[in-house]
Amino acid sequence: MKITREGNIAKAIDQVKAASMPAEESPVEFIHSGSILLNLAASGKGRNGGWARGRIVNFVGDGSSGKTLLALEMTAYMFHKMPGNKSHNFPPVGKVRIIFDNSEGVMDFDLDQMYGSKKDPTDFRKGVIWECSRTVEEFGRKFAREAMNHKEGTCLLYVIDSLDALSSEAGQERFEEAAKKDKAEDGTYGTEKAKYLSASFFSNICSLIKGKDITLVVISQIRMKIGISFGEKYGRTGGKALDFYTHAVPWLSEIEKLKKTFRGEDRVYGIRVLVKLKRNKVAKPFREAEIIILFDYGVDDVGSSIAYLYGPKVKTIDWDGVEYGRAELINYIEQNNLQDELAKKVEKWWNEIEDNLKPNRISKYGD
Repeated sequence: MKITREGNIAKAIDQVKAASMPAEESPVEFIHSGSILLNLAASGKGRNGGWARGRIVNFVGDGSSGKTLLALEMTAYMFHKMPGNKSHNFPPVGKVRIIFDNSEGVMDFDLDQMYGSKKDPTDFRKGVIWECSRTVEEFGRKFAREAMNHKEGTCLLYVIDSLDALSSEAGQERFEEAAKKDKAEDGTYGTEKAKYLSASFFSNICSLIKGKDITLVVISQIRMKIGISFGEKYGRTGGKALDFYTHAVPWLSEIEKLKKTFRGEDRVYGIRVLVKLKRNKVAKPFREAEIIILFDYGVDDVGSSIAYLYGPKVKTIDWDGVEYGRAELINYIEQNNLQDELAKKVEKWWNEIEDNLKPNRISKYGD
């Protein structure tokens, strides 16, 4: 099913002058997430918000929950909108370098349709460096080389998808040796990998990227913990070390599949996803956002914003005194370039809720 909508990257991003150029100086700058609502949850800022730039972000979720797609949205923004960017914390961006380390070895998205420009639909796919690390050691060496060779004026984004798909060199050698001998593998699976991904690994990464325009996105699959009767029942590779050194840990889960009926058949055309910020060092923690992901399109920022303001099931919506159907309103907003107006409505609603949560208390140390 084709989504007859205008390019989401151009439209979602044209509403901001630069996501990493806040109106007033900030110790943290951001990379647009592809969704105003998700920007607010991740950074407390709407049009000027997103994922923390120059930090480590860890997308966590089960299969088909949108982790890779959120990384691609971030990647597309970097590719199309970051060149020439001027910021408070980093030198002007003269070059963008994007490495998508697809260790899972599968990329089923139509990248040209979703993220290519009208002038050259293949520019995004050709402009990104696609890697495929097989072991954690290989990934570690690649990233370390990139960080050590990083030059001022270059904005680097490195995505590893996923940490769980990586083996260890020792485990790989055991597997190959067992295959040659046609025998079962010796040793305990995963011990070398867990040892390599200790706190010192991420500590070294943080040291390498400190003060540099380098952002690392780590994608993790959730795993059920065995024998847990209380506390978190799910974990992921990297565990506590990732928790300590990452600046944002959004957990993704599918809420529902979106279906349409055509010629008597129900077909799934997208999903609604809940994103929970279980860890956040740059904004208020534990914020949530529901986003809509459409196949062959990506994050539906306009549709997600409308669902947030008016509810996901409401069919008729009043916009400035005129009633529209949901699809009709989306089309009206896109055709009339009203994304910025919609974003302001979302920001206003979100911030009013945040203001209501503030404690009305006398300052502890005020005069």
